[in-house]
Parts: sequence; C-alpha cells; structure tokens
Amino acid sequence: MAVARRLLALLTACCLLLVAVASGAGADTQSDLDTARQALTDARNSANQAASEFSAADQKLAATEAHIQELGHEIDAGKAKAAQLHDVARQRALFAYTHTNSNDLETLLDGASAIDAIRRQQLLNHANQTDNDVVKQLAALNADLKVQEQDLQKEEAAQKQVSQQADAKLKDLQSKQADVQQAVTDLQAKLDAEIAQAEAARKAELEREKAALAAQQAVSNGGPGQIIASPVSGPFQCPVAGAAYSDDYGGPTGHPGIDMFVPTGTPVVAVKAGKVWFMPMDGAGGNEAYVDASDGNTYFYAHLSQFVGPPRDVAQGEVIGLTGMTGNTSAPHLHFEIRIGGANGGRTDPYPTLKSAGC
Repeated sequence: MAVARRLLALLTACCLLLVAVASGAGADTQSDLDTARQALTDARNSANQAASEFSAADQKLAATEAHIQELGHEIDAGKAKAAQLHDVARQRALFAYTHTNSNDLETLLDGASAIDAIRRQQLLNHANQTDNDVVKQLAALNADLKVQEQDLQKEEAAQKQVSQQADAKLKDLQSKQADVQQAVTDLQAKLDAEIAQAEAARKAELEREKAALAAQQAVSNGGPGQIIASPVSGPFQCPVAGAAYSDDYGGPTGHPGIDMFVPTGTPVVAVKAGKVWFMPMDGAGGNEAYVDASDGNTYFYAHLSQFVGPPRDVAQGEVIGLTGMTGNTSAPHLHFEIRIGGANGGRTDPYPTLKSAGC
C-alpha cells in the first residue's frame, strides 16, 4: 500500500513538472513572438526613415543638377552674346583707326557745306557713343560671366558632395531593407513555433497573421491574371508589398508622387479594379503603367522593369508589372501617383491613402 502511495505521489509530481515546463515554454514562445513583432515594427520604421533621408538627398541632387544645367545655358548664351559684342567692338575700333581725320577742321572746311559737315560730325559722335556703349556692355557681360562661372564651380562642388551623401543614404536604406527582411524571417519562425503548440482557436489566429505577413512581403514574379491578396481589406490595395517609403510628395523639385523602395522584380498590382494600359520607356518615368479605375481616377506607376500581361480589364490586386529602375532614377523603386479624374488630372498626395491602407 505504501509503495502504491509513493508511486502515485511520484506520478503526480511528474505531471506537475510537465505542466510547469509546458507552461513556461509557452510563455517563453509568446514573449519571443512579441519581441519579434516589435523588432519588425522597429525595422520598418527605421527603413521608412532611411527612405525619407534618401529621397530628400536624391531630390536635393536633382535640384542641384537642374541649377547646374540652367547656369550652363546662361553661360553659353552669355558667351555667344559676348562674342557678338566683341566682334562689333573690333569693327568699330578698326573703323575709328582708318578714319582718324574725319573729325578735324579740314573736314569741316572742305565739306560741300557747313551743314553737311555738321551732320557728319553728329553721325560720328553718335557712332563714338555707340562704341562706348558696346564696350561697356561687353565689360559688364564679361564680369557677369566670371561670376556665373564661379557659381558653376561652387555648384559642381556641391553636386559632388550631395551625390556622395545620396550614395551613403542609399546604402543605409538597402541595409535597413535587409534588416526588415531578416525581421520578417525571424517573426515567421516565431509564429511557426507558436502555431506548433497553440490550441485550435489561437492557432487559426496565428496562421492568419503569418499569411498576412507573407502577403506584405510578396516578391515572387506574378503572371498575367495572378491576384495577390491584400493583407488589409478595403477599397484600396497597396500597389507594392513590403515597401519603405515616406511622404516625399512635392518638395523642392515638385515631386508629384510617392517613391516606394523595394527590390527589383517585386510584383506591382492594381490598387483598384479598372483598365490597365502601358507606356514603354516614356522618358523620365521609364516603363509606365496606368490604371483607369472604376472610381474615375487614374493610378500611375513608373520605373517598372517589365509589364505583366497586355492592356486589359483588371481586378483589384491583379499583377500588372514588376518593379525596377527604368527611366530617370538612382535606385530600384516604384513611383506611384494618384491623378484625380483621369490620366491628365490633377495630382494629389498619395501618402495618406497608402498609410490608411496599411502599406
């Protein structure tokens, strides 16, 4: 009987130990899961900040380059005008040298009449004044050219510095994007561990979170007709998943959209149902896509590496292209615009719409 009691006590202690271990493991896994979620949030915020800093540096570089080009045009025009004035001054000097006696007393006395001589003198005085004006204009223009060339040298030095800063910001952005991807991988692993030991209701909730996470990080090439599910239900879907971006609409260069930084080849989807059409290699935007949506607005996508499928009617979330860096761009990203009322309509800042859709 005593042996039976001792055996029962031992079994009870083992059961309590197993429960305690299981409970502790679950608590540790949940804690790890919360830590992984926070790490992903922090990584995304850091990537968005890096995107903001790179966009600012890139826009500053564009403004500097535009100013350099403008100065170059002004200098070229000034040099052309200076060459004309120099030629006029040379011709005037040559004329004055070969007509040195035209204003002396003999000219006045030998003239057909005194009035003719006076008229000739007046014309000569006018020519001399014109000579003086030409010389003054040429001197002033040369002085302006010297200042402009000094300004150009300063701008070129500034351009080099800003370019180096933009390169550094881009490297930082790419590093932050890698951190986000690592944080996603870590969170997915924690979700798998939690799912493995969760009860049915909790397991379903975690699996939904994992599916939403996967949808936000879609990078596989989508084919025509493929629809990528939105992690957030609503009338508007993110044009591209897992992007780092900031509110860089407007600014010193009048940027008409939002730059969303993602790796080359990330699928781009229709934000709303409508009709998609394409413009290949259309200037600064490179490969461009337009979605004329059922709400009457047009959604514009630029710098695509390629289009997916032909122009057609598309559903919300349907893949229409892949990201890249065609056209005028210094890093792979999607330039996204909202145009009110159609392709030629007024632009509006897409940032609030993107944020409210959970992009």
